[in-house]
Amino acid sequence: MTARIAWRATALIVLAAPLLTLVLQAFSTRWFFPDALPAEWTLRGWRGIGSDDRTLSAFGTGVVVSGAVTVASCAMAWPAARVLARSSFRWRGPVMVVLFVPHLVPAVGLAIGLDVALLRLDLAGGRPGVVLAHLVTTIPYTVAILTAVFTRHDDRARQQAAVLGATPWQALRMVTLRLVGPGLVVAALFSFLVSWSQYLVTLLVGGGRVVTITMLVFSSVAGGNPTSIGVLALMAALPPLLVLVLAGRIAVREIVDPTASP
Repeated sequence: MTARIAWRATALIVLAAPLLTLVLQAFSTRWFFPDALPAEWTLRGWRGIGSDDRTLSAFGTGVVVSGAVTVASCAMAWPAARVLARSSFRWRGPVMVVLFVPHLVPAVGLAIGLDVALLRLDLAGGRPGVVLAHLVTTIPYTVAILTAVFTRHDDRARQQAAVLGATPWQALRMVTLRLVGPGLVVAALFSFLVSWSQYLVTLLVGGGRVVTITMLVFSSVAGGNPTSIGVLALMAALPPLLVLVLAGRIAVREIVDPTASP
C-alpha cells in the first residue's frame, strides 16, 4: 500500500512539475537558482498578451486549423478504417506501414517535402495548405485507432436496426456512433493534439503567413524572456487540456451509459 502511494505521488510530481514551473514562470519576473520560488510576482506578461493582437490571432488560427484537421481527419479515416477492419481484407499490415511512412522521415525532411508538393499545387502559403499538410501527420493515427475500434465492432446491431425500419442516418446516429463513440473521441483527440503541436510543417507550408500559438512559443524561446515563454506555453497548453477533459468526459459517459442522449 505504501509503495503504491509513493508511486502515485512520484508520478503526480513528475507530471505536474513542468506545468507548475510554467505557471510560476508566467507570473514572475525574477526567479533565479537556487530560489525555490520567484522573488517578484507580476501580471505584466498576461496584460501584454491581452493587448497583443498578433498573439490572439495566432491562438485563434491554431484552434481553427487544428479543429478543421480533426474533423477532416476523422471523416477521411472512417471509411478507410471500415475497410481495413474487415476480416476478408488481407492487406491491412502493408497499408498501415504505408500510412506511417511519413512519420519515419525526419520532421525537417517531411516538412520540406510537403512544402514542395503543395507549392507545385499552388496550395502553400495559406490555411488550406497547412490543413492538408497536417492531415498527412494525423490520418495515420485516426485510421489506426478507428481500425482497432471497428475490428471489435459488431455490425449486426446496425443491420438489425435497418431491419426494424431505421434509415441509414438513424442507424448511424443511434447505433453505430453509440458503439464506436469512445473510440471516435480518442481518434479525434489524437488528431487535434498532433495537429496542434506541429511547428515545422506549419512554418514551412504556411510560409510565415499562417502563424499559430505553437510557432510563437518556439520564437519566444529564442527571445529568452522567461515570463513570455511561460505565458505563451500556458496558452498553448490550454486547448489540448480542455479537449482532453472534454474527450474524457464524453468517453466515460458513453462507456457508462451508451443510451444517454448526446
